[in-house]
Amino acid sequence: MKFSLCLLCLMAGSVLADTTQWSGTSQISFDGTSTLHDWGGKVATKPFATAVTTDAAGNPTRVEATVSVEVAKMDTAEAKRDENMRKAMQAAAHPLITGVIDAPFTAIRQGEAAPATLPLKLTMLGKTQTLTGRISNWKHRGDKATFDLDFDLSLKKSDIKVPSVLLFIRVGDTIKVHAAVSLKRNPS
Repeated sequence: MKFSLCLLCLMAGSVLADTTQWSGTSQISFDGTSTLHDWGGKVATKPFATAVTTDAAGNPTRVEATVSVEVAKMDTAEAKRDENMRKAMQAAAHPLITGVIDAPFTAIRQGEAAPATLPLKLTMLGKTQTLTGRISNWKHRGDKATFDLDFDLSLKKSDIKVPSVLLFIRVGDTIKVHAAVSLKRNPS
């Protein structure tokens, strides 16, 4: 009797919720300042999977994804700056930057409005910090969704120590990160 009741509860739960898998890619740009000039770079994420859980009515209830960037592939279009950046980010010991998204959909979107924020945990140099990105340019049509994600990253809070050059050229603490994200629902 107990087994039948547990089986019935499990079956009912699977009818009430459904999880779909979406394949994702993202192109990231990052921009910083220094006392001499502004600078920037770009990097692509590794392809990633996003799980979207929906309720019985098909409304999204939860979003989960793990997104990774290879530090060695970050490119500022200047070899010496890239070398210094990888050294400051300890690329040999910490080759990946990882972002984890595991949020109820209500944290991303309220009602019928387009998603506005995305909470994420970002791990760099073995240290995890919680950030909230701003979503813009949200487009969802059928099996495809695209959006832009922007957030500010503090070098100090990330434990990234960039040495000064010639004793007076310093890199600013805030790095502006912009990600153009594309998601495509996997066939069932």
